[in-house]
Amino acid sequence: MSSATSNQDTLRQPVSPQTVSGRNIFDWIFFLRPILHPPVWTIAILGYFRSPVRPESPYQLIWIMLVSSGIAAWAYVINQIADVESDRRNNKLFFLPLGLISMKAAHIYAGLILGATVVGSFLISIQAGIISMAGIALGYLYSGRPFHGKNDPAASTLLNGIGHGSLIFVFGFVGAGGLIGDAILLSVPYLFAVIAVFMGTTLPDVEGDARSAKRTPAVVLGIKFTAVAMTLSLMVSLLLSLLVWDLPLLIACNLSLPFYLYAALKPKVKNAVFAARLSVLLLSLAACYAFFWYAFALLFLFVTARIYYRRRFRMIYPTLA
Repeated sequence: MSSATSNQDTLRQPVSPQTVSGRNIFDWIFFLRPILHPPVWTIAILGYFRSPVRPESPYQLIWIMLVSSGIAAWAYVINQIADVESDRRNNKLFFLPLGLISMKAAHIYAGLILGATVVGSFLISIQAGIISMAGIALGYLYSGRPFHGKNDPAASTLLNGIGHGSLIFVFGFVGAGGLIGDAILLSVPYLFAVIAVFMGTTLPDVEGDARSAKRTPAVVLGIKFTAVAMTLSLMVSLLLSLLVWDLPLLIACNLSLPFYLYAALKPKVKNAVFAARLSVLLLSLAACYAFFWYAFALLFLFVTARIYYRRRFRMIYPTLA
């Protein structure tokens, strides 16, 4: 599933072919938008450790994370192919607009990722393979023709909630050896948690999206009602996590709820974005507690991405602010 692109991907000064020299092998890695993969990994990890049965070795979990990244990477490539013209106008996601990667190469790359992801998921189990194919289908519904679910605020919100929330949790749970029926029930709180975050991610680009005639939740609802809607969604997630007793999600929702309420009462973009990022951070910390090595993966990804974007595009990304 593809999520909305935050304004941290946009430079205040336009990037042009003249300011980006030559081809770079690392372009092919960051074209997959790996800095957006951790939220997917986080929920897959939490699903994995919620399963009552799982392998003693961590290798199965690592494989699940890799396949989850394949699903996300494929969706992000398809999204960039679909949005190349608007990304060129908005000066962001530079790989296709600047010709660093050609459209033909992007299509071939997407096909290779798709094939590897499907094969890798079926190596886990038949159920995991079917779940991954459902995730791939959701990614296409979001960005691909003729659906373009990203252009419908209700569809884009639901597709993100299912794809980045429930489905990934189910994938981790089933990949560990749990039953799919139990996984679906336990995944529902994550649907609403991810919806809350997704709505927040549409706020930074609300002005640019409105000028481009995009119909994101923030454009349609406005800042005030988007902040209220994301707060209500988080409250639903909190209640459901209490009912199914998902302690990591329950703690994350409780700790971040005051900031969501503040954003709803003081509807400013920075307040809502901070609340959304905080809830993601808290869940990531819970996943790090469950799987200690995940913390090192996050640190490595942050540092390497910071170096790459600084040297390649002269921008400070990612940021913690």
